[in-house]
Amino acid sequence: MSHPSIDKKKLILRAAMQLFATKGSSATSMQEIAEACGMSKGSLYLHFKSKEELEQSLFDYCYQMLLDQMTQVELQQELTPKEKLRRQLVVMLELVLELREFLIMQFQDWHKNGTPYKEPDAVQAHNAKLLRHGMNKLEAVYGPEIKPYTGDLLTIAYGMVGIYIRLLVEPHVSASPERMADHLIGLLDLSVQHQLTHRPVPLISEETLRLMSEGAPGSLDLQQHPLIAIKRIREKLSDVIVDPDRQQEAQETLQILEREILELRPRRAIIKGMLANLAAMPELALHSAELAQLLQGYTQHS
Repeated sequence: MSHPSIDKKKLILRAAMQLFATKGSSATSMQEIAEACGMSKGSLYLHFKSKEELEQSLFDYCYQMLLDQMTQVELQQELTPKEKLRRQLVVMLELVLELREFLIMQFQDWHKNGTPYKEPDAVQAHNAKLLRHGMNKLEAVYGPEIKPYTGDLLTIAYGMVGIYIRLLVEPHVSASPERMADHLIGLLDLSVQHQLTHRPVPLISEETLRLMSEGAPGSLDLQQHPLIAIKRIREKLSDVIVDPDRQQEAQETLQILEREILELRPRRAIIKGMLANLAAMPELALHSAELAQLLQGYTQHS
């Protein structure tokens, strides 16, 4: 069962997103958000100190939804690296469709306020992480020989994704995320073939790409996502723990951790308690230490 304060935060974020999608964030007051949630304005401020903090949390919420869905794709071992890349593109574009009205109003707000090219810090930070993820995925799909051309390929990929997003927010466009993903993979395949055949001098050097990707600390390494670490532990349980009761206890601990990670505001006490359960099992000591390190980012703001 979710903690009441977690549920309340989700209620507030969803209500704010609906209002922002209708009126835009600048035209929406905290009083209106409180009323939509059936609470007083004072109660709303107990969860978010300002509208700016609420907006920051909304961007984090959207990014976390994307990250979790992309991680689920990464867990599908039957997929090749290229199939994973294609599916993650579909996931990203489907999320854009889901958040379509909200994103339209946010873009309009930025233009209305005279800052169309100054995205919020949260957006810039998440974009930098996605850029690093793109670098890793291209090398996984096309091999290390493509590394000198990663910047050029990302220029194509990010430019096309931006166009796809603009098409998706246009009501008269009928192209699906699936077709768009296939289109982009086809363009990347052709570009890779050209680059490796003719070996031109890259437009975007590796150093330039490195500087571009240093927009925020941390990285979007899906192989280091806690959900994947939990999956690795679960796969080893039957090999390292013989006793059925202790196996069951470990399984339940991992299930609670999974549910908590997927909450908007994971609770530090629950995560620490479950990690202590795992650490108390000598067979899982190394794995629990690795998991504890990965989960630091999930508890530092809780």
